[in-house]
Amino acid sequence: MSGTVRAPAVALVCVDCGATDQDLSGRCSVCEGMVEARYGPVEAVLQPGDTDSLERYWDLLPIPDRSLCRIAIEPTPTVLLCELDGIPVYAKVEGVLPTNSTKDRLIAVALPLMLARGVERFVLSSTGNTAAAYAWGLQFYPELSARAFVSTDVPTRQLGPPNPALEIVRVEGDYVTAGQRARGELAPGEVSEGGFFNLGRREGAKLAYLEAFDDVERMGGRVDTVVQAVASGLGIVAAARAAEQSVAVSRWGRSPRFFCAQQTSCAPMVRAWRSAESGGNARLTEPDPDGLASAILLGDPFSSFDYVARAARESGGGFVDVTSAEIATALQRHSHEVPLGDSAAVALSSVYRLWEQGDLRGSEGVLVALTGGPGR
Repeated sequence: MSGTVRAPAVALVCVDCGATDQDLSGRCSVCEGMVEARYGPVEAVLQPGDTDSLERYWDLLPIPDRSLCRIAIEPTPTVLLCELDGIPVYAKVEGVLPTNSTKDRLIAVALPLMLARGVERFVLSSTGNTAAAYAWGLQFYPELSARAFVSTDVPTRQLGPPNPALEIVRVEGDYVTAGQRARGELAPGEVSEGGFFNLGRREGAKLAYLEAFDDVERMGGRVDTVVQAVASGLGIVAAARAAEQSVAVSRWGRSPRFFCAQQTSCAPMVRAWRSAESGGNARLTEPDPDGLASAILLGDPFSSFDYVARAARESGGGFVDVTSAEIATALQRHSHEVPLGDSAAVALSSVYRLWEQGDLRGSEGVLVALTGGPGR
């Protein structure tokens, strides 16, 4: 198996140096930067009744062979959740997916792309949701197997039903420690899954936004603000890509603003953003990350922060953090309406915080990504 792969049908280009080669984990082979897929102009629009998001948006995916796609991802609901001073708040409800998490989309694209590149066994780290999604998805790909490094703090129930194709390795320490173990203990024949840098994961994540933008347009609305809870920030970078490519957004004339939400108890990206806004460059890790939303507890997100901050800055958005009390209030207010987990509640409570701060003044519509249901 070669250590380097070259772009197949679409152009794979490093956003930092412009190189076109990447290693099998998804990083640029020249500078280790983030690689993006570049596509020609297409008119991919989700129509009512479509039952597979990958099929509908095939022209915006980097998978070279359609027959490699064995997981159908049904479109999830986009609902008008509430209005704040007449500003509609639309919610993308991902908690209805098979493992109750948006991660199912990510692996539905990542797995066929790995297969196309000749990967047989890969290694990852997870706070729970990604491991559960891979445990579910690997049943469709018997050619592949994996090891997932997971903190001992992650409840076994969060890892989903056991799958012999996915070996769980428990680690004393947090998610950062698990990631270090995963990268440092590759056995012969194993490949790093790449996490944030995994092209398939980001391209899978953008499908939720392509759907949502088209859904809101059919409702007669417009989205000019997007809010999502972040750990590595993969979802926000994916949202920016979807906005760039979405036919609906291009007709609106301006891409939405992107706001990254974290819980105050673990908000290293928020602190780094505020430092940069004040002319500084402080990047303080969180040595003991803690908070209600365990799926987004990442104490050292700085391998991806610059890409996430760039997406927020170029859109006119930013970063926001919310307290445990605010998260609990959002859960109490909306959990009877939509499947709502703690991470999704971080994003939803951040919408209320942005509204109270006046950041939504003049907005025509807010889209909040509810990335998982209860327990996610």
